[in-house]
Amino acid sequence: MNFTKNVLLLASCVAFLTATVVFFAYHTRNRSLTTARDIYSVLDHYRITYDIDNHSMDSTSSTTPVAAKNVEQAVKNLDYFVAQNLPIKMLLVGFPFKSGNQEKKVNGYLPDMAERTSLEYLQGMLNEIKAIYKPGAHIHIFCDGIPFAQFFGIPIKHVVAYENSLKALAQDLPDMSIFSSQDFMQKYGLASAHDIVQFIDRFEPSDEEYRKELKAIPNTALQRFALELDHPQGQKLIKKYTLKDIVFRLLARETRLRNYIAKTFPSPEYFRLTVHFSPDVSKKFGIRLSPTSDVTPYHGVMVQEDGTWSIRFKKDVDEEQFVYDTMTVNGVVCGYYRKK
Repeated sequence: MNFTKNVLLLASCVAFLTATVVFFAYHTRNRSLTTARDIYSVLDHYRITYDIDNHSMDSTSSTTPVAAKNVEQAVKNLDYFVAQNLPIKMLLVGFPFKSGNQEKKVNGYLPDMAERTSLEYLQGMLNEIKAIYKPGAHIHIFCDGIPFAQFFGIPIKHVVAYENSLKALAQDLPDMSIFSSQDFMQKYGLASAHDIVQFIDRFEPSDEEYRKELKAIPNTALQRFALELDHPQGQKLIKKYTLKDIVFRLLARETRLRNYIAKTFPSPEYFRLTVHFSPDVSKKFGIRLSPTSDVTPYHGVMVQEDGTWSIRFKKDVDEEQFVYDTMTVNGVVCGYYRKK
């Protein structure tokens, strides 16, 4: 009789403990998802809501916000970290080099206040995340200049100088890091920029395979790169290779780089950011690099006006209203335009 009572008592205890574990697991899971949704809400304030590449080329194109797709999956991607109480690792591919078009877009080949204010802007977003989630988030910026420099006639030494100065500009921003070509070479035991290109070109597709897949080169891409190459050195490249050939080879290598990135920085281990419009936020989250601009910092100049700032093509800055000035940040002389 006592044995039966003991068994029943033990069974009751096991049932109670099981129910307790399930209860706490359920509520812990709910709490982490709630926090993940709160983090997504922060990100959503910085989301690119329309095709900024198209609008940077055509100011009459639509800026009507497009609703994000697969938001719940993006929240789950964030919850991958929150459920484990880990810092959210974010990957942003970009900041390749300063545009080679110094006549219409930029002032030089080194980063300036356009880059610095963009980095500060991103750090501000990260500060907001840390305020609601103590482990915070960290943005790893993967500089992708070396694979594409040849298509724009950018000297490798300018790419390296840009990356080194960008690292200096970011050194006092606690939640950001720069992965440069030098870091890439150290990671894989490579000796030169040429080795990096060959490394990426081992990924699929080959130019021949990509040519079969590509129905037509997007018109927006042709327009963007036509402006990018609208300077003496760029025109020499177009004359030598044709614009369509340059854009095709660039897009093919971009696809190979994308496949390398997907393999090396997989989801959900990294929450992927992009500087371009991305309707499906579960795959890539399009993040603004400035409050109102359609121009990325490496394609433009920073303009300060009435307590606000924006990034514009150099050709769009009215020099009758604005004066060029400089500021030194972490040893880097950063140019910008301010109201007279």
